[in-house]
Amino acid sequence: MGVTNLSAFVAATVGRPGRVQPVPGGDAVASAVPLGNGYLNAGFRTDVIVPAVTFLDGLRSVFAAVGSPYVVWVESADDELLSAAVVAGGVPDDRATPAMVVAGHLQGPPDIEVRPVVDTVDRPVFARLCEDGYDIPGLAWLLESQGCFDAPGVTWAIASAGGTDLGVGCGYSDGRTGGIYYVATPPEHRGRGAAAAVTVWLSNGLLDAGASQVTLQASEMGRPVYERLGFRSAGSFLRHTVPAPD
Repeated sequence: MGVTNLSAFVAATVGRPGRVQPVPGGDAVASAVPLGNGYLNAGFRTDVIVPAVTFLDGLRSVFAAVGSPYVVWVESADDELLSAAVVAGGVPDDRATPAMVVAGHLQGPPDIEVRPVVDTVDRPVFARLCEDGYDIPGLAWLLESQGCFDAPGVTWAIASAGGTDLGVGCGYSDGRTGGIYYVATPPEHRGRGAAAAVTVWLSNGLLDAGASQVTLQASEMGRPVYERLGFRSAGSFLRHTVPAPD
């Protein structure tokens, strides 16, 4: 469910100038930036019938060729992959990422406006707000330089009130499931409902476009916001960073 949409989203964004390759049991997405990050260089297990070790061997082969560390996304219920990732040298991130899902339309704050990013004027606005919200230096450069705003199937959105841009988020449809990513609000704008507004706007749009449900990966700080909107828990993800293979 969520991992399939996540894999397709990463492939559609940073995977376009990088390398996207199916491996036994899943997919490998290698970006043009050699950093071990789950949205840059990552492996996604989408077929649990294939043994986890076979899937991980496929990932190792791909990332050995590109010379980059990578992240293995592990669903919390996937004990086989969890054990195999550690054996394969993966270093676990001790912060689980809650997975959440909703299947019906939501109601957001009425006083927040949300607009899609449709031109080159709004692209740097989105990129700056996203970088400030996540406090990740270089994220704005990444979004623009890797052509993420031109990714097919992705809707980028900005929330604002009173003429001030407050926060951002994007939605992606893989044809069956919708996914919400890069929801970010800079510290000075938090508490005004921007994250809720952009999430509702994107989620309702994905459902209207034919998605049967919408998923997202929350932070522990953001989980209560999504629960109040109507999202329910659907497990969690653990991330294992594997050094660049020899």
